[in-house]
Amino acid sequence: MKRTTSNSGSKGAEADAAVVVSTYNRPKALNLVLEGLFHQKVRARQIVVGDDGSTQETCEVIESWRARGLPVEHCWHEDRGYRKSVIMNQAIRMVKQPLCIFTDGDCVPLEGFVRDHVRYAEAGFILAGPRILANETLTEALESGSDSCLGKSSLWWLWQGLRRNVNRLTPLIHLPDGAWRKSAPRKWEWVRGCNFSVETKHVWRVGGFEENLFGWGPDDSDIAVRMINDGVRVKSLRFAAPVLHLWHKEESRVTLEQNLAYLHAALAEKRTRATAGFSDEEIAAWELVNLAA
Repeated sequence: MKRTTSNSGSKGAEADAAVVVSTYNRPKALNLVLEGLFHQKVRARQIVVGDDGSTQETCEVIESWRARGLPVEHCWHEDRGYRKSVIMNQAIRMVKQPLCIFTDGDCVPLEGFVRDHVRYAEAGFILAGPRILANETLTEALESGSDSCLGKSSLWWLWQGLRRNVNRLTPLIHLPDGAWRKSAPRKWEWVRGCNFSVETKHVWRVGGFEENLFGWGPDDSDIAVRMINDGVRVKSLRFAAPVLHLWHKEESRVTLEQNLAYLHAALAEKRTRATAGFSDEEIAAWELVNLAA
C-alpha cells in the first residue's frame, strides 16, 4: 500500500495520512508533540487532537501551531472524567485521510515518525511503533524549553543514555523494511496507543474504540485485538518511527480490572465490533462515501 506524497515548497513533502493525538490538560507536552509534527520532513496532511476536556490553555497551544501553518484540528468534549475512547472516536469522525497514525499528547514524534509510518504502510496491516521513555529530569528540561529533543545528534542521545535520562536508544537505529517485520502477525501486545497506524477503513470496520472503557487502559489493546480478529495483521516498526514518551505520574488504575474484562472478552469471543462505538448506520454511511469505487 503506497500513500501519496507531494512537495509543498518550504514545508517539504506531505502524505495522505492523519495523525490523531489524544490529550488531556498537558499543554506543555502537547506543544512539544505539535512542534515535532511541524518539523517532520514528511508531514501528515491532517492532524486531529482528541481532547478529553482540557482547559483553554490547550486550545491556545493548538491555535498557535495552526497560525504557523500546521494543519491541526481540535476535537474537544466536556471534562466528565477519563473518556479517552469517546473523544478518540469523535476525532476519527473528523479524519479525511486513508491512513490513521495514532499517538498521545505526551509522546514527541522524532525524525522520520510520519515518513516511516507512511513508507512502511501496507494494506491489511497495523504498524506497531516503538517508544523511548524519558525520565522526569529530561521531561522537565524539555517542557521548560531549556533543552530540545528535536534535530539532535547521536552524541546528544548517547549523553542522555549515559545519564539515564532515557531508558534505551535502539529505536533511533533505522533498519529497512523486510519480512522480519511480519514475524508475529497476531502479536496484539506490540500495539501501543502512543505509536501505531492502520488504514482508516479498518478503524471504522471494527466500530472504533470501545466506549465502555472508562479510565486508564487498555483501549489500544482492545481495538488491536478486534482488528486482528477481523483479519488485519501486525507489522513491527521496530527500528523506525520513534517517539519520546515524556515522564508523567502513573494514572489511576481504579477501573483497570473492569476494563480488562472487555479485552479478555474480545480475545475469548473473537470479537470484531466494539460493544459501544460507531453504529452500524454510521459505518455503512462512511463506507458508502469513502469506499465507493
